[in-house]
Amino acid sequence: MVNLIAYLISSAIGFLLIRLILGEKIRIPFFLHGILSIGLGLGVSGILTFFFLLAYGSFHAFGIILVHLVLLATLVVLNVKYLPFTAFLCKETITNNTIGMYIVKTLLWVLASILIGILSQQYPYGGWDAWALYNMKAKFLIEGGQHWTDITRLHWHTQPSYPLLLPLINTWIFALVQKNLVPIASMTGVMFSVSCGLLCYAGLSLFINRPVAFIASLLLLTNPLYIFWSTTQYADVLLAYYLLASMILMVLTLRTLEPRVALLAGLFWGLMPLAKNEGNVFLFFLTLATSITLLWGPRDQRISAKRMILHLLIGILCTSLMNIIFKIFMAPPTREVLFNPLTQNLSYFNLNGILTTVGFYFYTIRSPGWIFIWGLVFILGLINYRKWFALKESRIMGIVFAGFLLVLLYVYISTAHFDLIWRLQCTAIRIAFYLLPSILFFCFYTLWAKNPKN
Repeated sequence: MVNLIAYLISSAIGFLLIRLILGEKIRIPFFLHGILSIGLGLGVSGILTFFFLLAYGSFHAFGIILVHLVLLATLVVLNVKYLPFTAFLCKETITNNTIGMYIVKTLLWVLASILIGILSQQYPYGGWDAWALYNMKAKFLIEGGQHWTDITRLHWHTQPSYPLLLPLINTWIFALVQKNLVPIASMTGVMFSVSCGLLCYAGLSLFINRPVAFIASLLLLTNPLYIFWSTTQYADVLLAYYLLASMILMVLTLRTLEPRVALLAGLFWGLMPLAKNEGNVFLFFLTLATSITLLWGPRDQRISAKRMILHLLIGILCTSLMNIIFKIFMAPPTREVLFNPLTQNLSYFNLNGILTTVGFYFYTIRSPGWIFIWGLVFILGLINYRKWFALKESRIMGIVFAGFLLVLLYVYISTAHFDLIWRLQCTAIRIAFYLLPSILFFCFYTLWAKNPKN
């Protein structure tokens, strides 16, 4: 129960920060506000922990706790001073039917959450390399003393170029708990697993009928492979959550054209590269496609569009600064991406490599655990393929996914240091996992989205 206090502190920081950013006039549903607060708060906690380690030179539990409490107190003061108490409340008509639906949905979500928690205990140490990558790095941050920066000079099997958000979050939780790291790592995975499913509902219910949005969230939270991979203690579940949150906030940004919403969206976009290196690809295509869409409007709206883009970039910079410092001054070059293919004799840079990669992914999503939910995704995609281009939000999501898949294909066929089949076996199902929530959101949104003018 003690580690829940750390998650609550982070969530409170995220809640107050969102409230301060959106201000008094812009209001989002309380449920969406709360689910976004979890992700933003834990992201901020990871960033605070990183900069504390840089400034102090080593792990110090009291110092990390103190920094969090100072930030929390500052946000409380700012919220009390500048905003009324009801600033975060979104007016909603409550009837007996809606109360009944709330009770049913809550009970089913609680059951799904309990199921995820129980199943996560079947693998208390996570996936096969969780302790060789993320949890080992958390122990290094905690016990490495002033040599914690040597984490970037470890053997390449530990992937020293990987971003540190997940280990930093677990380090913050450990600073308050001061106990075994095993349940902390497990609890973080469960927290993001449940939050991602609830975020799917909270985001979709803004734009489509709530019963349909609820079905989408329940499909996700009860899928066996989703539960397994979200609780393996890898950073994939973090990227799944932040990518989904980024898509939802992108849609909100385009629909409201409010600079404050754009700033909040930028904060979440900047957290994607902190979770995994693939987040840089999503960040690039999402920023590029959204900026072009904003500038493509009528000439008299160009000034407003530039203001929106500026707020997006400010938000991105605020959260991605940690990763910029880490990548430029600390992390070694990654072995996963070959930036100059002409320097190597590539065995898979041909048609056979492309067919092998594409075929392996089709084989992956046809596996018994995936076939139902991915089959549903494909059916929905075929039904609403015309609407992919009808809504500008859908066009952006399509560009982001298409751009990512092209980059992913290049990474696979330019493989130089590994066997392609082995690499596909290690990564394909995990990539399918963290793409699933956002693609599910994309398909449900494009099929059932309400009129953007409403």
